[in-house]
Amino acid sequence: MRSLVVFAISAAAELKVADVIGDNICPIDELAYVTQTDANSLHRLLRALSGEGIFIEEEGGYRNSILSNTLRRDIPDSQYAWAQFMASPQVNRCFERLSWSLATGLPIFDEIHGCSFFESLRRDPAAANRFASAMTSMSASSLADALDAYDFSQAGCVVDVGGGYGTFLRGILAAHPLTSGILFKRPEIPANAARDETGADERLMLASGDYFDSVPRLGDTYILRHVLRDWPDDKAIGILRNCRKAMRPDGCVLIFEHVLRPANEHDYAKFLDLMLLAYATGRERSIGEFGRLVDQAGLRIKRVIPAGGVHTIIEARI
Repeated sequence: MRSLVVFAISAAAELKVADVIGDNICPIDELAYVTQTDANSLHRLLRALSGEGIFIEEEGGYRNSILSNTLRRDIPDSQYAWAQFMASPQVNRCFERLSWSLATGLPIFDEIHGCSFFESLRRDPAAANRFASAMTSMSASSLADALDAYDFSQAGCVVDVGGGYGTFLRGILAAHPLTSGILFKRPEIPANAARDETGADERLMLASGDYFDSVPRLGDTYILRHVLRDWPDDKAIGILRNCRKAMRPDGCVLIFEHVLRPANEHDYAKFLDLMLLAYATGRERSIGEFGRLVDQAGLRIKRVIPAGGVHTIIEARI
């Protein structure tokens, strides 16, 4: 049933219903006309989602709820792209055959597509852009929490390793005018997609490459945001070691991840972990598991900082 909710959210996002409603109450006939849908069918969709707190049904039509408002594309922390990615065939074909991954311990994505998830991104620029846009949605949604939880005013030169389009790093630079940054992105993410006119770009350098080989040198703060989760322990340790080699002696690595909660507790990250099982070779981890990775990379955890929502900041230093 929950998977059906995901598809319903994705359908509403694809139709841009939240954009059409905006700050208003819209009659169903008007919504159907603008979205080019059947009014009765659209009502059935929005009626179901309203029961989940996504949209609000009122006399005279529908309006956005706090949750459906995040599907609008004209807000800074829009989740439109993430909703589209979560219901994409790329993800859901894997979930349909999750039992294969449970039996083998291997990602079913490779079996379905004949290559790894990240290799598929290298081969398909459109898929790479779709994935990067989804990650940008996640970055935008948690940026304010990160800025509240961690003081970046003394961060010096911040290197965002695997930073996609740069939304997260650019937000840090915009909040701290004395901070500079290097966006180290995957080569398949187009350079022009990583630039905008926020004003922070004059302090932002672009670099591309493979973080398994090396990362930009002499940074003060290295950010690994939703990077280690994509890889098994040996590769995650390799990324951390490359950051340790590159950073200044008094620098640090900031790991932004979901940290698994104790047994029998409700935890969104435990379901994301199943998604990783199906399409990649990584995993979500407990704080103890992060500690072992950091130790083997020649670093030590200095602080563990809750960052609001589902994220945790792990600060590691030499």
